[in-house]
Amino acid sequence: MRATIRFSGLAHRARQKIAADFQADPVRPKDVMETIVDADHGFAFGEIVYSRGGIYGPLTNRYVSLIFVYEGLVKVTCDNETASLAGGQAAFFKNDNLFLIEMERDIRHRVGWCEGVPGRFWESGASPLDGASPVITFSERLNALQRIGVDLGFSSTTGLNQVRNAVGHALYTAFVHEARINERDRFVPKPVQRAKKHIDENIEREITIGQLASIANLTPQHLISSFSKHLGLTPMRYLWRIRANRGRALLLQSGLSVSEIAYQCGYKNPFHFSRHIRQNFGMTPTEVRANKGYRPPSDVLEDPSDSAF
Repeated sequence: MRATIRFSGLAHRARQKIAADFQADPVRPKDVMETIVDADHGFAFGEIVYSRGGIYGPLTNRYVSLIFVYEGLVKVTCDNETASLAGGQAAFFKNDNLFLIEMERDIRHRVGWCEGVPGRFWESGASPLDGASPVITFSERLNALQRIGVDLGFSSTTGLNQVRNAVGHALYTAFVHEARINERDRFVPKPVQRAKKHIDENIEREITIGQLASIANLTPQHLISSFSKHLGLTPMRYLWRIRANRGRALLLQSGLSVSEIAYQCGYKNPFHFSRHIRQNFGMTPTEVRANKGYRPPSDVLEDPSDSAF
């Protein structure tokens, strides 16, 4: 059966590297993300299996796409560049004149995509990735957004198209975020990466700066200085941010009690957890669950006077 897929080409490499001390949240502004793909044409999602490999293309129209390779080994020719993608990788592509995809013979391939027509952003000649690699190992977050888009199907109604476009924008924004995080981490020294990895994998346990310094093979002072320089905050502040974010996620996504979540996230008691959640998100754990994570507006939080003249 013919594969009804459109792929697009390799994104332009950036003209400058991300600074090693990049500290800001690496998500492009909303107006930039919304002009990467022409809103009038919207987004299209899909997925297909090639049981014994194959070739698709060449395409000669212009496309912007995110490609997900779930299984197989894919070679992409885009304009004058080539890229290889293996299972578990996703890539950002934009082509101007030519796109060709070749899948290795006698190997099963499963490929997904989210595509659109290039929007006004590309007239500047810049890249939304700002120097980050267009090929990354896709996360569960990216996979989940892609899955939602595919599950929306191919029907076209005003409401459904609006939902599909919202998911597409979210997926592209998340991809750029993760690609730039990966690029930033390339410049992070190995000792700092080891300390960060230990925090990420052990938030439920007691962690001290001495333990982290030993893992990083640095003095505590040197670790704090280097961690702050490259990641924008101290190791312990990073730990508590991760704990709070994990706690909020469990409040929204699980049926665990507040006490269970507190201990799973490394808090000594539920009171400490509740206080920290309120400090970070402006709501108690109960309010986070009741409001599905949305922060109430200021008139609800503070009950200010409201006078009209």
